[in-house]
Amino acid sequence: MNNSFILTWDEFDECRNTIKHILWMYHDMTRMYGGFGHNIDFEPIDYKRFLLTEVGEGSISLQAKEAEILRQGALVALGCDVVNLLDEAQRRSEVYEFISSALASPLLHDRPFDQEVLSAMKQALEEEPDNGWESLTYGAVLVVKLAEVYDNYVLGYYQQRMNEMKL
Repeated sequence: MNNSFILTWDEFDECRNTIKHILWMYHDMTRMYGGFGHNIDFEPIDYKRFLLTEVGEGSISLQAKEAEILRQGALVALGCDVVNLLDEAQRRSEVYEFISSALASPLLHDRPFDQEVLSAMKQALEEEPDNGWESLTYGAVLVVKLAEVYDNYVLGYYQQRMNEMKL
């Protein structure tokens, strides 16, 4: 988990390109699904790199907003990956191991909501593979958590932009 992204001026182009991919993912989620769904259309987002994004020393305060978009978008992209795995009754050890290591990271300790979501993902992946995963105990918990992620992070992104325009 040592490869997390530190946002500085030198990495701002990578930040900008990743945010483009995140916004396209958000667009597809709102336009086609109204939430999480199977095979959301987005360019690969390296959630392993961006989930624990930090703002580097010497960066301006405005970059904190971009860092937050990267962190939230990474969690949404991971959620999309987990939903695809569950829908297809598959498991990938690297996804499970990443979630486990993220939960152990001190960088996540001040983000209790993200911890809850990651815990729900981990527990749903621990259940026996089943195409009806949403009706399983932890699958049902994950469905609720992902709806909260969609409301807070995807729709919340658009709401924040609207509120900024009103100022």
